[in-house]
Amino acid sequence: MAQDLRKMLKQAEDTDVTQLREGHQSRFEDRLAKALPQQEETGGSKKGVFFFMKIAAMLILAAGIVWSISKYASAKAITEAPVASTDVEVKEEKTIQLSQISPDFKKVEDYYLASINLELTRLEINDENKELIDSFLKQLNVLDEEYQRLNKEISESGISEEMVNAMIDNLKLRVELLSKLKRKLAELKASQQDAIQTI
Repeated sequence: MAQDLRKMLKQAEDTDVTQLREGHQSRFEDRLAKALPQQEETGGSKKGVFFFMKIAAMLILAAGIVWSISKYASAKAITEAPVASTDVEVKEEKTIQLSQISPDFKKVEDYYLASINLELTRLEINDENKELIDSFLKQLNVLDEEYQRLNKEISESGISEEMVNAMIDNLKLRVELLSKLKRKLAELKASQQDAIQTI
C-alpha cells in the first residue's frame, strides 16, 4: 500500500486518461435532451412572475421620473418667476415634511409611501373595475390633500406629537384603503368567474 508518490505520478503521466469511453458523449447528450424540456416546463411560471415584476419596476421607475421632472419644473418655474422689489419684508413659507423631523419618521414615511406605490402598481384596471378603482383613487386624493394640509400646518404652527400622529394615521389609512380595494377587486373577479362557470 505504501507506494512512492513519485512513481504513481509518473505512471499517471504515462497513461492517457483524456480519452472518454466509447458512446459517453452520445449518452450525455441523450440525458441532456431528456432533462432540458423538463426544465423549460418548470421555469415557465417563473418567467411570468418575473415579467410582471419587470413591468411593476418599470412603472415605479416611470412614476419616479415623472415626479422628479415635475418637481424640477415647478422649482425652475419658481426660481425664474420675476420678483418685485418692495421694502415690505416677505415671510418665506417652508413646508416641513414628516421625513425632515427625524430619521425614524423618515423611515416610517418611506415605508408607507413605498407600500402605497407598490399597491398602486399592482392594480389591474379593466372596464369592469374601472369605476370602482376611480372611486377609491378619489378617496386617496382626498387623503393626500389632507396630508399636504397637515404638512403646511406643521410648518406654520410647529411640530407637535398630535400632528405627527395624524400624518402617520393618514398614511396608514391610505394603505388600508388600498388593501380594501384589493379585496373588493378580488371579490369582483371571483363573482365574475362564478358567473362564467354557471353559464
